[in-house]
Amino acid sequence: MKKILALLLIPLIMLSACSDDDGNVQEPKPEMPPESSMAPNFDNFDEDGARAETINNWAYAATSVGVYSAILYANLVVPVTAFKIGLNQEASYETSTNLWVWEYDINVPNKGTYNVRLTADVDGTDVDWTGYISLSGSFEDFVWFEGQSNLTADAGTWTLYESPESPSAWLTANWSDNESSGVTSSTFTVEKEGNFFDSSISYTVDTNADYNRNVVIVDTNVSNTIEVDWNQPSGEGRVKSEARFEDTNYHCWDDTLNDIDCPS
Repeated sequence: MKKILALLLIPLIMLSACSDDDGNVQEPKPEMPPESSMAPNFDNFDEDGARAETINNWAYAATSVGVYSAILYANLVVPVTAFKIGLNQEASYETSTNLWVWEYDINVPNKGTYNVRLTADVDGTDVDWTGYISLSGSFEDFVWFEGQSNLTADAGTWTLYESPESPSAWLTANWSDNESSGVTSSTFTVEKEGNFFDSSISYTVDTNADYNRNVVIVDTNVSNTIEVDWNQPSGEGRVKSEARFEDTNYHCWDDTLNDIDCPS
C-alpha cells in the first residue's frame, strides 16, 4: 500500500517542481506608486482672471508654479494621464511572462484614444514599471514611461520620454512616500537638451508642518531659484525669489491671498 501511495505522489511532486522551475509562481502584487510621484497637486495655484491680473506675492507664486510645471509637462499629458487613470484599474497576473499587468484605454482631449499596457516586474522587493502606449493607426507599444520602486511604493524613480516621434528622455522624477512621517516628495528634472536642461521642480507634502506644501523651482535658463510654501487648505503662504524681489527674504500672503508682512 505504501509503495502504491509513493508512486501516486511522484507525479504530483514532479509537477510542482516543474511549475517552480518554469517561473510560474505568482509574484506578490506591488503597491502602485502614489499619484504625486508623477502628477503633484497644484490646485492652490489655479488662477482666476482677477487674481492673475493682480501683481502680488500669491500671483507671482501661482504664475511661477503654473509656467514651470507647464514647461515640465508640455509633451507629457498622455503618459501622465495614462498613469493617473491606471491608479484606479485592476491588475491581472500573466503566468506566461511573470508580470502584473494593467490594461485599459484612455481618452486625451484633442489627442485621441490610447491603449495602455502598464506592467510591473517584481524581483524580490524591487519592481520595474513599464508603460506601453499605443494609438491605433499611428504607433504601437511605445514605452512612454518607465520606472522603479520598492514593493510597498515607499520610494522610486520615473523616466518619461518625449514622444514616439522623438523617443528621448524628457523628464526624470525621484520620489518618496513616507506614510509614518507624513512626508511625500517628488523632484522632476528636465533631461531634454535646450534652455531648460537640468531645470527642476521639487514638490513636498509634510502633513505635520504649518506650511504643509512646498515647491522649489530651479530655473537654469535664468539662474534663479523660487521657493514657495503654503498651507492646504487655508491657502496662506509665502514665496522667495532673489531675481523677482531682489532680496533673499520670504514674501507672504494671507488666507484671502492679500499681501501681508511675514511673521517674524
